[in-house]
Amino acid sequence: MGVQGLMSYIESNRTFLRNCNFRGSPLIIDGCNFFYNLYFNCKLDQMHGGDYEAFEEMIRTFFENLKVCDIHPFVVLDGGADHTDKKFDTLKKQSKQKIKEAYALSVTSRGRVLPVLIKKVFIQVLHNLKVPLVQCIQEADWEIAALARQWKCPVLSNDSDFFIFNITKGIFPIKYFQWRNVRVDSRTNKKFIPTKHFEVERLCASFNYMNKDLLPVCASILGNDYVKLQIIRHLSWKQHSVHGGAFAHIDGLLCWLSQFAGPEEAIIDLLKQITDKKDKDIVDKALFAGIKEYKLNTGSLSLFFTSKTVPQTPGPLQALPRWTLQPLLEGKMSSCITDVLVLQRVILRCQVEDFELPSCNETSRPIRQVLYGLLLLGEQQTEDKHVAAAKASTGTSKCYVEEYDREELTLTCSKVEAIETRVKEGLRLETLWKEPHSVRLQIFLDTLGVPTGILKAIPLDLQLQVFVTRYWIVNAQPQPSQVHIWSLLLGMVYGKLCSVPTTQRDTLLMLKKLQIRQGRIRLDHEVAHLYSQWQSCLTWSLNLNSLLCCPLQEPECARLYSGTLVHSAVRELRRGITPETLLVSSSYAEQLFRQLKDAVLSLMGEDVILRISNGAAHPCWTQYQPVDEISSLFEHLMDDDIEGDDDLKGKGSSKAKTEMLECSYTLRTRYKAKARNATHPSKKYERRCFE
Repeated sequence: MGVQGLMSYIESNRTFLRNCNFRGSPLIIDGCNFFYNLYFNCKLDQMHGGDYEAFEEMIRTFFENLKVCDIHPFVVLDGGADHTDKKFDTLKKQSKQKIKEAYALSVTSRGRVLPVLIKKVFIQVLHNLKVPLVQCIQEADWEIAALARQWKCPVLSNDSDFFIFNITKGIFPIKYFQWRNVRVDSRTNKKFIPTKHFEVERLCASFNYMNKDLLPVCASILGNDYVKLQIIRHLSWKQHSVHGGAFAHIDGLLCWLSQFAGPEEAIIDLLKQITDKKDKDIVDKALFAGIKEYKLNTGSLSLFFTSKTVPQTPGPLQALPRWTLQPLLEGKMSSCITDVLVLQRVILRCQVEDFELPSCNETSRPIRQVLYGLLLLGEQQTEDKHVAAAKASTGTSKCYVEEYDREELTLTCSKVEAIETRVKEGLRLETLWKEPHSVRLQIFLDTLGVPTGILKAIPLDLQLQVFVTRYWIVNAQPQPSQVHIWSLLLGMVYGKLCSVPTTQRDTLLMLKKLQIRQGRIRLDHEVAHLYSQWQSCLTWSLNLNSLLCCPLQEPECARLYSGTLVHSAVRELRRGITPETLLVSSSYAEQLFRQLKDAVLSLMGEDVILRISNGAAHPCWTQYQPVDEISSLFEHLMDDDIEGDDDLKGKGSSKAKTEMLECSYTLRTRYKAKARNATHPSKKYERRCFE
């Protein structure tokens, strides 16, 4: 979020942002801020769960354009939440806003919701491109600023906090970084990217060359993610402004600050304007804490980028086993691991779904419970650790994680029990990575309810998504029909063949038409809800797999789901069209679909097949081929791995809803959350609401 109003103020004065032709330099990229802005700026799908392949193509193009301009990127991503909880109120506020925006999108209003797998796709693509990347253990802003100052190179970000940090080479706001518009210098014949550039020195020079150390005081008074001083809202800074206008309060505050030699003098003068002693103490403490947030010294990322040296973890972060640090820093393990282990808390992502139903995250809860168990129950406890305190607070030997998720349109908190795996007793987190592959694999399969004997029949690169799909079919509420399942598999076929040679890609023409179709119909909420459940199950299965040191091959997530395609495919299949009709007869695509379908069906019990096939348009559930044929077919296709260059757009079907986001709601729940068995209970404990 950054400093309130500062970005708009900087943009309002042409003195602060100057044109620049950028090339031939290292560049520190604020990764999470970057992929957030990239996805929305490219106007990719949000309503149908995301179009990941199109996003992947944008990422590839961006870094290719940096390369031709001799720009050397270093990407830094946020990790887990700050263990001091300084930003927790901000995180809850953001979650409430995302629930509102997801609902707005579900009723075809405006909103901004990132598809749930975006960070995973971003990291996978950067690994494939060999772009240097670090995922911080906690928040990334300070580390980014420290690294940029140490290496004397600029930062690419839209976060206005970087206007406050004393970064030597300044900031390139993402919104002005014209990476699509690579140009050639007529004098040198070298390529560059036109952009706008901000420097702290230029801002301070405009205010009588004020001390740069006063800028953190400005940020704390205006309010940022860490400091919100409501007590001094009554103070007016407009009277000090020279220029007036819409941003007179910021301009006036900077003018007022410029008269002081340093922060201490400014704070002393500010406190004179507050009469209540208690309020003075609060403001004094908050301002000095705010100043400390922006004070830079040598960070820990430089050594990791240059030599993979893992930094020491401070305080509570020492609860992280040493073996987890490198995969966490490389982005190969989810940062949710840190939140669970250190804070016993997870803020779940809200998707575009049916808001009259329980959250889509309910379906994946048993997967999370096993992950929580591995992290918390398998740790050697000491009385001074957070987990021991969490157990003591409940008065039992059980351990719980606070999950923040939506209930209808409200952010709520429930305590979810960590579950011990049934595969092996006495597992310890510190030595989990040393467990035999067979044990780690069995934990994963047991969690998803997959029989071990089926493994050899399914290719390695298909196993995880097939097992997740099986879990989703069995556990999703409402029950997926074969139309939903076939459409999902068609999307996987499309993604898979988009990475193979063009001659084979030509077999996807019918699916391509579905993907780019510009429909004018509303979102089908049941379809959206089902696929949101599938994405939630996939997300947490990937997290579990990474914690278990990847007993299953991690799939390329950009190839697994295309929102506009699968929603359109559901509409077509409901009209009576068969999946085979959408594929070229006797093509690789048709063979892939049939054998992918057979792999999923081979994991189903007869009762599940019968239940789902009842009332279906195409009763082909009970006849399927042996899955042994899949391996040879995919081995042939894996010889070439050429990315697809298809632009993914389009819209799917929906049911009517007329509520507007700004109205008051009284939503009814049409489906009750499914009861879990004794091994995976779904009961919620001590639910609290945040209005």
